Amino acid sequence: MDFELDDDAVMIRDMVRRFVQKDAQPLEMQLFNQGELTLEQETGLRKKIMDQMGIWAVTVPEDFGGEGLDVLSACLIEEELGKTFVPVEYGDISPVLFACNKEQAEIYLEPAIEGDRRPVLALREPGALGPDQWKTTASENGDGYLLNGRKALGRRPGPDDYYVVFVLTDKSGGGVTAFLVDQDYPGVTINGKPELVLCDCAVSGAAVLGEIGGGLRLGVQYVPRQQVKMAARCVGMSQRLLDMSAQYARDWVSLGQPLAKRPAVMRLIAEMAASVQAGRYMVYHAAWLLDNEQGGRHEAQMARLFTGQLIRSAIDKTILAHGGVGFLDQKPALRMYRNLVPDQTLEMGLETCRMAVANHYLEYENLMGSD
Repeated sequence: MDFELDDDAVMIRDMVRRFVQKDAQPLEMQLFNQGELTLEQETGLRKKIMDQMGIWAVTVPEDFGGEGLDVLSACLIEEELGKTFVPVEYGDISPVLFACNKEQAEIYLEPAIEGDRRPVLALREPGALGPDQWKTTASENGDGYLLNGRKALGRRPGPDDYYVVFVLTDKSGGGVTAFLVDQDYPGVTINGKPELVLCDCAVSGAAVLGEIGGGLRLGVQYVPRQQVKMAARCVGMSQRLLDMSAQYARDWVSLGQPLAKRPAVMRLIAEMAASVQAGRYMVYHAAWLLDNEQGGRHEAQMARLFTGQLIRSAIDKTILAHGGVGFLDQKPALRMYRNLVPDQTLEMGLETCRMAVANHYLEYENLMGSD
């Protein structure tokens, strides 16, 4: 692997870094105080991404109308965006939408790539760790289906957004199907959590994304790329926490000397720095392998597992470096902690990676075949 980034990748990284420092991070305290950005602020950030920086939907493959940006450059973008807890989108469309047929693509995929409409994935359910515990179902209703249940949303939808809803189409739990659902469909409401509430929501057969029962297989070939990009985001968050902890240790004076001179604080900073650098190069290596078609699936899983654990460790060490959670009430570090993926969902994803990595080394399939 060549550890030197090419000029284009460096240019993209530096451009996004300046954007995060100049435009995103200054909004963090307002987001903390108000709980959300104004529509004008969200639109302004997205407009700058689209019009001035020109990186909207650059990660979408060329076959679907995007720029087909390489994985390593995409990871550099994710790492820089991870350094702010302000939610910044750059049109990284979920690969599940690549299963759209021609008619669906015109209504949902193409507007998403253009930035006119955004998909909101409705995958998780409140209190459910996985599909085996889901209660949201789709029952046949003539030529269509009736959707009923609740889905936890990662963000509140905008006025032109639509949902990609994953539900059980087999009451025994054996089949998951994805549906494309517009906000104005009867039976669709949003509560304050936010959650998507479906009550006898009638959809036609044309709303099925992919195949009946094939919802969990959508975009499966893109999973390694998604995993390594998620890992890069965790590296960025961890780097931000490291920078904040180091700054606090330099600035805060206790008993006549900066915290930075305390051996315990020095150990925390050193451990964080080493772990962040290790995670960064795991991500870069996995991305390089994927870009050069030299495998990379296993390395992406390991990077996702390592960085998922890294962000938790970085949060714990940041709280210790700041003297305890009481000192973090007005600090971005705690806000980042509160805005991470919910623990149960993060743990579910990491457990999947643990099993995949373990199977690689234990040759689980061969062991099962020898019984």
